[in-house]
Amino acid sequence: MSIFDPSLQGFLWVLAIAMTVLVLDIFFETEFLSLAALIGISIYLSLLFDVSTKWTILISLGCLSVLIAIFYLLWKQMIAPLVRRCLPSGADEAIHSAVGATATFRKINEKTFVEWNGDLWPVDISSDSPRFSDRAPVKITSVENGVFSITTL
Repeated sequence: MSIFDPSLQGFLWVLAIAMTVLVLDIFFETEFLSLAALIGISIYLSLLFDVSTKWTILISLGCLSVLIAIFYLLWKQMIAPLVRRCLPSGADEAIHSAVGATATFRKINEKTFVEWNGDLWPVDISSDSPRFSDRAPVKITSVENGVFSITTL
């Protein structure tokens, strides 16, 4: 018997693998891993039913909708913040260590970036911020959703 056979035992294996991937979401703040796990659970669950292809697709979409709702309501709103409070250093990505670091302001094709750690990152510049010249050294004050806030040195 394989884990890919549509059986309850196979479903439990797929569920265990998917839960492992969801736990990885705590350490890597990405929706891709979570969505892949939810799609895998939905498709496998729909294969447990001996119905036509149309019904299998409908069951998959229904399961995916329910799982996404549960994921965002339960996991993202309750469990992930709780884990971040218990393991503050484990949930942070390397990008969060940029706060307080010195970087280089870059203006390329009228778009503004910060060059930090060899990569270009988008930067949020408010209208009351001082003007920055290209390649000027700046200090990173905060990082929110991959967007850097900066100030002059």
